[in-house]
Amino acid sequence: MNRNRVLRIAGALVATQVCTFAVAPGAVAQDYPAREIRLIVPFPRAGVTDLNARILAKHLSRHWKQTIAVVNMPGGGGTTGTMHVLAAPKDGYTMMMSATGQGTQNPAIDSKLPYKWDEPTLVARTSTSPLVFVVKGGSNWNTLRDVIDSVKANPENFKYGTSGPGGVGILAMSVLMGSQGIDMSRLGRVELQGGAPLLEAVASGTTHFAAQYLAEMGPVLREGKLKPLAVSTSARVKQLPDVPSGSEQGFAIFSLIGWNGIAGPAGLAPAIVAKWNDGLKALSSDADYVGETEASGAEVAYLDSAQFKETLRREYETAVEQVTRLGLRK
Repeated sequence: MNRNRVLRIAGALVATQVCTFAVAPGAVAQDYPAREIRLIVPFPRAGVTDLNARILAKHLSRHWKQTIAVVNMPGGGGTTGTMHVLAAPKDGYTMMMSATGQGTQNPAIDSKLPYKWDEPTLVARTSTSPLVFVVKGGSNWNTLRDVIDSVKANPENFKYGTSGPGGVGILAMSVLMGSQGIDMSRLGRVELQGGAPLLEAVASGTTHFAAQYLAEMGPVLREGKLKPLAVSTSARVKQLPDVPSGSEQGFAIFSLIGWNGIAGPAGLAPAIVAKWNDGLKALSSDADYVGETEASGAEVAYLDSAQFKETLRREYETAVEQVTRLGLRK
């Protein structure tokens, strides 16, 4: 589907779903937010982005004394929701919880996506979450090396899972396997929409392993449905103190960290960007918000608009280099 058609569809959705108020060009209401904000999550419910969006909306609504309604709009690995936000009025009442896969990794993998990584207004980073390499709870694999050795011997016997057509999982997996001389094209691939169904697929044995966000794994880890073998941070994380990092096991290449942040339509007024940054910076030292975010498996990691954009620029450029080298760029 070409960009103009996607924009027309997204524009129609905005027109039918959002009641907007006229705002003079360049003008921003001094009392923003004066009504409900719709925070679009371009993924299904129960994934890391949805969880972080709901925690943030709850606490920022409390600070602003204004409702922030979380609206899930999955499809196309985040493309549907992103295009909806890009077509929305530039008044700050339709915003988006952006994420690593949809924000930088998908644009790096697919040059034909109908949006560019820096097309939305990048408002602020809010949190980060490590990836965890997981296998089925009853698996005989106990280390990352166990998995690599098995896959290297018989790659056609194994399937890996991804939560969309691109994203952090497939990139982290491709880099990891590629560093060990494993041709990813020889493995089977199970593609699902969102982290929750992907984790269930690993737990049920539909797919053999995946690299997915820690913040999505609470219940399935507690119930023993999944066995975590490695985290993508340089050191162990406090939520999984017994799980070694990839670096500890000799796989420093397993190091991609996921993030969530706030983005809006292109050309969002600086005053609205500043209002969000004031609110998010205040939240970053709010004990209730920090505690709930950490309990979910994520870490509060606020960056302002300029820092966020620069961080994503470097991340995108690195991803382009990696996917080009791996032959993944389309």
